[in-house]
Amino acid sequence: MIKYMSELVSIIIPVYNSEQFLKQSLESIINQTYSNIEIICVNDGSTDNSLEILKLYSDKIIIITQKNQGLASALNAGIKKMKGKWFKWFSPDDIMYPNTIQSLVKSSKKFPNTIIYSNWEIIDENDNILREFYESNYNKLSTFEYNIRLLDGQQINVNTSLIPSNLLEMYPIRKIKEPVVIDYDFFLHCALLNNTKFYLISQPLIKYRIHPKQLSHKNISKTLNYISQLKNEILLEIDESLRSQYKIRFKQYKKNKPRKRKILEFGIKLLSITPSWVSDRFFIYYLNHIRQSR
Repeated sequence: MIKYMSELVSIIIPVYNSEQFLKQSLESIINQTYSNIEIICVNDGSTDNSLEILKLYSDKIIIITQKNQGLASALNAGIKKMKGKWFKWFSPDDIMYPNTIQSLVKSSKKFPNTIIYSNWEIIDENDNILREFYESNYNKLSTFEYNIRLLDGQQINVNTSLIPSNLLEMYPIRKIKEPVVIDYDFFLHCALLNNTKFYLISQPLIKYRIHPKQLSHKNISKTLNYISQLKNEILLEIDESLRSQYKIRFKQYKKNKPRKRKILEFGIKLLSITPSWVSDRFFIYYLNHIRQSR
């Protein structure tokens, strides 16, 4: 068992050809009101100026450089070096508010052994705020009912989250077929195999950037199909009786969804065959209408 440093937050940033927004992201982290942090940046074989930018902050961050091995490898390289009681994964595209870490730690102390996450704002390439996204507030649900919502799809933006580091010892970040759902895979393992609790802070703590080069909303249909496969695989890891309870309740939950939401969910599957400007706009619409109604 690793002995983590009390009160320390380890922020791990996987960096791959991220020069466009990297400085802005790093500045937002360095200038946090909560000062007991370590910033670990893993340069995963970038071919642009990302490494040169990281070196400008070498007195404030820890830099790990490796050949390009993908997101899971970059995260795990940082996790091996971290010493914090809490783990925060953050994207080099996104921006923290000055009080982000302070707010997350405050809630984590109030709700120990819990994954804390928050609302967020969606911004574009030019930092324009497109919309605030309100996560569904399930804080009063039982763990079982929360897990049903989690099975229904990803409703946690990992960039907003603060995760107890000991969970990573039980459920390491896995290298899976679709890297954009690595976080969802981790959350499902924590929820279904460990009954980990989740708690929402109902205020925006980060600015989440959407831009054309972003991986997270490309090949959406393919990703959705893989998510379904992933859920079934993880369900097979739990006790047969409990698995049966989840399947029955999940089927009931999906059956009772509003018709409007069913139509929207069908629409999201069409995004991969639409022009990018349509996809981006519908993606934002999806975020605000489907996910917050879960």
